[in-house]
Amino acid sequence: LKFLVDLLRVNIASTYSHLRFLQGIIEKAKVKGIPIVIDADGLWLISQQPSLIQGYQRAILTPNYMEFSRLYEAMLRDPVDSNDHHGCVLRLSQAMGNLTIVQKGERDLISDGEKVLVCSHEGSSRRCGGQGDLLSGSLGVLAHWAFLAGPEKTNGQNPFLVAAFGACSLTRQCNNQAFQKFGRSMTASDMVSEVGTAFNKLFET
Repeated sequence: LKFLVDLLRVNIASTYSHLRFLQGIIEKAKVKGIPIVIDADGLWLISQQPSLIQGYQRAILTPNYMEFSRLYEAMLRDPVDSNDHHGCVLRLSQAMGNLTIVQKGERDLISDGEKVLVCSHEGSSRRCGGQGDLLSGSLGVLAHWAFLAGPEKTNGQNPFLVAAFGACSLTRQCNNQAFQKFGRSMTASDMVSEVGTAFNKLFET
């Protein structure tokens, strides 16, 4: 089984043909049953054409707050309730057919439409440009492993939910370690350099 990871990251200002290309990628992934992580401008495409991914439970969406708000309003025709973040993430996942949603933020909220997980693993006060790429890339790898392992190896939990929590934790751990070394000058590249030690600390000790 080949795994499609984070291909939906083009500039919205690009041509109509690029968006058609992205649509084709999603449609082929669905036909082949390939899990797919959708981030950045791929989320804009989904907000314009929700039916493209609705009901495909092997999709994982990783919106920031602004992207989440756009998706939420497109699907539920209401603004996000700032007093009920957990409920909003749950409802958006349900409205999209119980696919996995990872809302990135001060705390990452993760839902498959049945439950909401909160990742509040310690990071730092600095968020780098490109940090979302690290999250979606690591999520692709962990989702692949979890998908192949199946629920019997994830204590009966949705494998994509487990993978998302792991990827959020890993990204935050990388952020924490890099910030301790570089402080405010930390970049996403510094975070990437911490992946090995962060992974060992979280998952292999």
